[in-house]
Amino acid sequence: MGKGRQGWLSAVLGAVFLILGCATTEAAKPRAEDLYQQAVAADREENSDRAIELLKQAIAAKPKLKDGHLLLGRIYADRGLYDEAIGHLKVAMDLKQSEAPRLLARVYHRAGKLDEAEDLFKQLLEKSPNDPDLRYRLGKVYLDKGDLNSAGSTFRQVLQLDANNAAAHNGLANLYYRQRMMSEAMAEYQKALQLDPNLADAHIDLGNVYFATGNYQEAARYFKRYVALEPRDAAGYFLLAKAYQMQKDTTLFAEGIAAAERAVRLDPQNDGAWYMLATFYRDGKMYQQSIEAFRKALAISPVDPDRWYEAGQVYVKMAGSLQEAKDTVRAKEYLEQAIVCYEKRCELDPAKVDDTYYAMATAYYLSADYDKAIEWYQKRIQANPKTAFGVYMNLGYSYSLKAQKLKAANAETKALYLKAVEAFENARKLSPDKVQPLEAIAQHYVFIGQKFNDRAFITKAKAMIAEIRKKDPKNRIAYELEQAMKPKVEVW
Repeated sequence: MGKGRQGWLSAVLGAVFLILGCATTEAAKPRAEDLYQQAVAADREENSDRAIELLKQAIAAKPKLKDGHLLLGRIYADRGLYDEAIGHLKVAMDLKQSEAPRLLARVYHRAGKLDEAEDLFKQLLEKSPNDPDLRYRLGKVYLDKGDLNSAGSTFRQVLQLDANNAAAHNGLANLYYRQRMMSEAMAEYQKALQLDPNLADAHIDLGNVYFATGNYQEAARYFKRYVALEPRDAAGYFLLAKAYQMQKDTTLFAEGIAAAERAVRLDPQNDGAWYMLATFYRDGKMYQQSIEAFRKALAISPVDPDRWYEAGQVYVKMAGSLQEAKDTVRAKEYLEQAIVCYEKRCELDPAKVDDTYYAMATAYYLSADYDKAIEWYQKRIQANPKTAFGVYMNLGYSYSLKAQKLKAANAETKALYLKAVEAFENARKLSPDKVQPLEAIAQHYVFIGQKFNDRAFITKAKAMIAEIRKKDPKNRIAYELEQAMKPKVEVW
């Protein structure tokens, strides 16, 4: 084959490959409609993260994909991301998606944009004046705006259109409840459920009534029915978990955790749900899971000082478990994290220093940093010396343990032991009826007397033991100290 012919053939084949390559690339690029269908499937499987990503791709490929904007708006609304939801639902409405206006009005309501919700429901009612659902939802908006007269007249308008409209009876029940007309409210709730046992609004509203009145068992029963009817509503699972938690019944613990886990799965940005899950795990001594949930809650909303404090307490609990397992390295890491939490609480709420300073000092104490422990116990005493009994006791033990770390029997260690005794004496002054300071003082007198060969402290120890005996004749520590002071008899 000649060179010219070979060159011609190569050029032709190259062009063919180029064309095939472009065709392959074009074929591999998914269509917007296909991405949308994949998103629908992901949403059906409750994989909302995947659904959101697919819908974003679909809309990027086809910006006027109205059903894509509608679904993305609904998913964002379910997750409490109302600004994002409203943005996409507005686009869907502009693109004439038929379901978008109703959903947008409801999302305005859920987002607390009551004026916008009212305006849109009114616009929809101009086109469909006999639509009972639209009128009922407008009544709910009036109720939340505090316009009870308009709410009542709107619910009654619905009943004029349909005397057996369960939702309108539920609306009147909520109105009566706001007006503290409890018997009328309960009658309307029951009427609503008789007309429609599957009316989700009635179940959640009645659950809220029972919760507010402290009947958590009944509240849980109605919330449980609500989530069966509205399985995508994170708020329902949150309320159900809270109703279980408030009953303080360990047999409901697993159900409470399941409801809280479902709430955060449906709405991963709900800091309140993560916090509640953290407290469930904590109460079940599932400290690592509790820490992870606290981290989520605090990452979403880091402004609650008490949550930082509670998280610090869980880190300390986890450190205690690790210390019991002889894993001192990891235990110290958790104690360091606890200290970070306590520092954050001090920053956010300087007024709550009593328990924060004490907790900070105790975290240092547990990590064997006795200098820092002493510093923070002293700060706590300065903040409120009248309530510092336990602080003085721990301060005394901090001085004592610091002395023990020095090991040498010199003037420095003896001074530290005497500071410990001074702290115990201060605790004794605050609570003269308690025996614990006397026990600690007697123990240290015996120890100082024996370690430094100082008989004066042995004499003091005997006097203190006598005081202990007056308060508690069978005191075990007094007996052990007496045995420790007896001369040792050598047996030949």
